[in-house]
Amino acid sequence: MADTAQQPQESLVRRFLNLGYLKTPQGICKVAELVLGLCVWIIIVVHAYSGVQVYVMFVAVASWLITLLGLLLFMCGIHEKVTFVPWQYTELGYNTGVTVLYLIAAILQVAFAGSSDAYKAAGAFAFFTTIVYGVASFFSWRQWRGDRSGGGDQAVEKTPGAI
Repeated sequence: MADTAQQPQESLVRRFLNLGYLKTPQGICKVAELVLGLCVWIIIVVHAYSGVQVYVMFVAVASWLITLLGLLLFMCGIHEKVTFVPWQYTELGYNTGVTVLYLIAAILQVAFAGSSDAYKAAGAFAFFTTIVYGVASFFSWRQWRGDRSGGGDQAVEKTPGAI
């Protein structure tokens, strides 16, 4: 009885969300970016912050929200319906831009951390996040060049019932 009650829920989730995207390099990178970025801004927000930390918070929160939006767009298949947006260029530009912004934020965070271990930890997480955005930029670049094994939406096989 419990199996029949859960079966409609599972098919509803599979119908609207392409969970296979989470297995692609781009999907894995987006999840890692969200987790690491969340760590950055949680560490900073629980302490009094001013000056440089305001910039770091701006980069961390803005990129986290946009990455979450991108993850949902690709998982819901909206990128297939909105054809006037050049998704490969958009993702390549976004990942590359955020890599640079995060690198600046990480350097500033560590440089102005002082004796605060929490700010040093936030700087370390910012560097880790920078690396993940850099890896996502690499996969976006490979996808843009036409290498379909590099990840992104071309590597996703449609699951049965997906939009």
